[in-house]
Amino acid sequence: IQFRSVFIPLGGPATVISSKLLRNLGGLLIVSAVCCAPRAQAATLWYNGDNDNRDAYTNQTATVATGVDSLVYDDFIVPAGQKWTVTSVFSNDVKNPFFTIANPTSVAWQIHSGVSSGNGGTVVASGTATGTNATTVANGTSTVFAPFSASQYTITAKGISVVLNPGTYWLSVAPVTTGATDGAWNISTTSGANAIGTPPGNDGNSFDNSTAYGNNYTPSSTTEAYLNEGSTWDYSMGVAGTFVVTPEPSSMVLMLAAGLGLPALGFRRRKTSSPVPQER
Repeated sequence: IQFRSVFIPLGGPATVISSKLLRNLGGLLIVSAVCCAPRAQAATLWYNGDNDNRDAYTNQTATVATGVDSLVYDDFIVPAGQKWTVTSVFSNDVKNPFFTIANPTSVAWQIHSGVSSGNGGTVVASGTATGTNATTVANGTSTVFAPFSASQYTITAKGISVVLNPGTYWLSVAPVTTGATDGAWNISTTSGANAIGTPPGNDGNSFDNSTAYGNNYTPSSTTEAYLNEGSTWDYSMGVAGTFVVTPEPSSMVLMLAAGLGLPALGFRRRKTSSPVPQER
């Protein structure tokens, strides 16, 4: 009896099956990369809400040492699983109707983290927009100087590029002034109407920092206490830019498991299809 080994030549059924599986694996990995890759999306990332006509609080810088300064900060949240690139920030401010006030040519902005009563936290980013990057546009009227009507403006700082990871931050956007006029510019209060993002202008987690008023990141519940409303205070401002969504870890694990499973299937299929010696 003689035995002779007969093998399927290279390019036979086993190799064809393995090649197909490898091609499928490659396609799966490409699909995984495309589906799981972060996608940048332009949007208004957070807006605290429209003016509610309850009040407007002084919001301006003072370039003169004896001037009246007051910066209002309110909180916003970058959600888990997102990364924001901030390209502009804005606030809705009322121009004092009792004075002749020119529109600002510069806008100061700051983003902090870890703010609390008496504590300014950490300055994440700040700057002063000038020229075409600083705009002041009338957007309607407000009656916060009741019974007088006062013009409200959206004051915007553009040309920003700040990347924010998930977390809670505080924003300040204020016109740059000499501070010669007390309350020349005043940021409108909001109760969250037409808000975008979190929180929607209803958590009262806002502060004022002012040398002139003696406020050291003082909660707005204190600075607005004279109104005796007993409610929370938030201010009309917002953040614009782009964001990317980070894939959920569970999705990545499933795709990886699928990718690792196909080569194993291909190996098993080739093994069971391997030729065996035939008796002659």
